[in-house]
Amino acid sequence: MSDSFESDRITMAVIACALADDSDGAVELLKPLDARDVSRIAVRLAAMAADALISAAEEGGGNRDEALAHWQQCILQHEADHDGG
Repeated sequence: MSDSFESDRITMAVIACALADDSDGAVELLKPLDARDVSRIAVRLAAMAADALISAAEEGGGNRDEALAHWQQCILQHEADHDGG
């Protein structure tokens, strides 16, 4: 998939699936893609998530370091919940 428009379109559709809590739909969108294209979409999604976290931190008077600290805390909490479950 060399077309960046198509890649962006699939990325946005995966986000729509996530918002709709439709992981099966997201899987179906990614299934026909090769590993390189899926990796590119994953990197794009991560960049978009990072941008959203930074924006949320800035809206609350914070900055990039605070967004990172908050995300690290979320990861630790997730791991603790997973280990305890």
